[in-house]
Amino acid sequence: METPAVSLLVAVYNTETYIRNCLESLKNQTLDNIEIIIVNDGSADASPDIAEEYAEKDKRFRVIHQENQGLGAVRNKGIEAARGEFVAFIDSDDWIEPDYCLQMVQAASEETDLVICNYAAEFEDTEKTVVSDIAETYQDQPKESYIKALFEGKVRGFSWNKLYRRSMIDAHRLSFPLRGELEHVEDQFFSFRAHFFARSVSYVKAPLYHYRIHLSSIVQGYQKKLFESGLALYQANARFLQENNKLEEYRKELDFFIVLHGTICLLNEWKTSASRRLLEKLKTVGVICADPVFQGSLSKTGTAPFDAKRSCLLLMAKYRMIPFVAMASAVYQRVIEYKMKIRG
Repeated sequence: METPAVSLLVAVYNTETYIRNCLESLKNQTLDNIEIIIVNDGSADASPDIAEEYAEKDKRFRVIHQENQGLGAVRNKGIEAARGEFVAFIDSDDWIEPDYCLQMVQAASEETDLVICNYAAEFEDTEKTVVSDIAETYQDQPKESYIKALFEGKVRGFSWNKLYRRSMIDAHRLSFPLRGELEHVEDQFFSFRAHFFARSVSYVKAPLYHYRIHLSSIVQGYQKKLFESGLALYQANARFLQENNKLEEYRKELDFFIVLHGTICLLNEWKTSASRRLLEKLKTVGVICADPVFQGSLSKTGTAPFDAKRSCLLLMAKYRMIPFVAMASAVYQRVIEYKMKIRG
């Protein structure tokens, strides 16, 4: 049996509204030598039936069903089942251009372990599209620049819009953390390690991946235990870098990461959907401000690297002015939500 050039690994969970659009974009790839592995994570809607429908009509499709275990387990199951020279992760409410696989494979030389393309952020509520400029920014930079930008929040740690050489994943036993280990940050955990181990990284300027954004979820969706997840990621990355003798090289960026993450978590408490009691919110704000890792990193970075709003918020957090931090965070979050609604 011929080895597929690319294994497209599709994570599915209750996306019956969008999954046909996603699977059609995979079926219509101009590169025919591909396999499409759909992992259904215990969906309760019609998504599994739609996936099976495609598998019955096209031998390149395979469907794996499992009880709900979370995104990390879904990604790992796909990697385990993949046979392709390269693997790519696709979310089932997104879609890709017809020549996604072809362009990504053509961009890979013999030394290339990771290919990254630009992507189009599709704002469903406003029908606006914003195209990233990752390729233009980092294609002539050493991979260390991208890793530092990842820690600093200048690029997102998405696992999609990337092609990974499967032999690299196998050689370094790369996998996604499971539910209960690291919530909300599975992709960033994996993307950082893949970038770290990649012999060479190539870029494609064309926005080949379409990332569907629902403003209601991205702006207002409250994330439970977000600070704890980021803190666990910080500690896991610090251990990883220490084991690979690179901790001092990235120490500054790691400190920046946890401080920035702290501000994100402060805002998270005041999202519209955060239907928690005021005392619970204030308690979480206090926990963040008092955390020794957050405070230690803040003492190193200072507030200067951040914009005026975050600098003001961090200054109050530094001195643990909890009521003022809470008030400023609430106002800041409302402004963000308002601007997102009117601008998309």
